[in-house]
Amino acid sequence: MKRLFGAIAGGVLLALGASVCQAEEVGITDDTIKIGMFGPLTGTTSIYGYPINNGAIAVYNQANDDGGIHGRKIQVIHEDDGCDPAKARAAVKKLIYSDKVFMIHGGNCSAAVFAARDEFINAEVPFMVMAAAGAQISAPVSRYIFTTTTTAQVNGTVMLNFAKSIPGVKTIAIVKHANEWADTSAAPVMEGYEEAGLELVAQAQLDSRATDATTQVLSIKAANPDLTLLVLYPGEAAVFLRDAKKYGLSSKFLASAATLDMIDLSNRAGGLDGMEVYTVSYLSDSDSSDAMTPYSELFTKYFPTDKVVSLNYSGMSGAITVVDALKRAGPDLTRDAFIAALEATRDGDAGPAACRVTFTPDDHQGCKTGTVWTLLNGEVRNVGPVWAPIDR
Repeated sequence: MKRLFGAIAGGVLLALGASVCQAEEVGITDDTIKIGMFGPLTGTTSIYGYPINNGAIAVYNQANDDGGIHGRKIQVIHEDDGCDPAKARAAVKKLIYSDKVFMIHGGNCSAAVFAARDEFINAEVPFMVMAAAGAQISAPVSRYIFTTTTTAQVNGTVMLNFAKSIPGVKTIAIVKHANEWADTSAAPVMEGYEEAGLELVAQAQLDSRATDATTQVLSIKAANPDLTLLVLYPGEAAVFLRDAKKYGLSSKFLASAATLDMIDLSNRAGGLDGMEVYTVSYLSDSDSSDAMTPYSELFTKYFPTDKVVSLNYSGMSGAITVVDALKRAGPDLTRDAFIAALEATRDGDAGPAACRVTFTPDDHQGCKTGTVWTLLNGEVRNVGPVWAPIDR
């Protein structure tokens, strides 16, 4: 009888212990999962804030409306980092230590995210990058950091492969910022242009927040390249294209994925009529295509007063991947189970992204392909990863 009572008591204690462990898992209750989110919600780079983060929130809202994750609803806690490294670190620390979130999905500015990298690792908090493309965020591999955003290196590789596929392009020029993101994006081009049969005839630097590119445009024009590569942020790319049109630089142009919103780019540049401009995209198709309709409708469902733009899709692949891994982690959710589910992702749905998501314990960069867009008669068109003729 004593042995039977002891076994029963032991079983009860084990059950209570399991219950306590589950209850103490940070950011998890019986009916909620707290997900932290941060980005530039204010300031000059706020174009990368709510438009991107709200796309991810739409995915989480849909998951909640579909019944949640094993009965739990996702609760998003939002913080502003102003695209500033110090503010990003402070925002992440608040989410981890004050708000006590289960995981974080956020970060749209590479330098700001990288500044907070050690916080995720030291606190052992799972982190999914929202849209920041810096390869140094997710490599070398940390157990806690994942991304479905194509990295700057992938972006540069897509640029090089597209450049060498354009008929008649033999000479190139490159205009870039002097920062780590631009250096990493340009590296595949700088390392591979000779092998690709291209000649680099000019290079120019354009400062961040530049409002005039006359000097750079004239120096590139003097070299007369067939193609000019722009590794610039949207505002500065628009300034360069505006001045290129003003001074008659007749080159073709290929911009990085930072200028994904080509309608916005054209508006900022005062129109791109008469110019042949391409941009790398990590999205599978233009936002006006049938392929994007399910995602534009999803965004509009939860943000009916917002105009749908390409940036709205940027965080969706990460959110889709997070929801999938949360489900596969099972009802007894822990951070360890969630990380294991992420690392087991193979050929996963990336939603609107131009890839399929695959993670392994040794590789947390989930997307490694992209495509190229152009603007034709005010409409964004998907060209593909290699050049194809388009009637202009």
